[in-house]
Amino acid sequence: MARVGIVFGLLLCGLTFLGLISTEQKSPHQFYPMMLGIPVLFCGVVALNPHRRKHAMHVTAVLALVGTAAGGVGSLRRLLEDQAADRYGLPLIGSMSILCLVLLLACVASFRAARKRKEMAL
Repeated sequence: MARVGIVFGLLLCGLTFLGLISTEQKSPHQFYPMMLGIPVLFCGVVALNPHRRKHAMHVTAVLALVGTAAGGVGSLRRLLEDQAADRYGLPLIGSMSILCLVLLLACVASFRAARKRKEMAL
């Protein structure tokens, strides 16, 4: 699961990079995926240590939940306001929300598998 956190952290940072090179017009929403990607990447690296894996993955799950909720609300707000001048904002924030949702689902599946292994061991 640590490698999954590292991959998703890099994907979120890459999404910011794509948002920056896609337009000359810069806005703060282009940096939202990176603001989540760097801590997710850090937690993935910390989770490589077996003694810290559980805590790091729980923090990753919380970050993924925050990213999913914030991205969903941000996308909905952009859809309702119909901001035509900012045509890159909706796909960027929507993509961030989808990536965070997939990461959250991966974390939940990992937690369930770990719980099942623990119950089998008892």
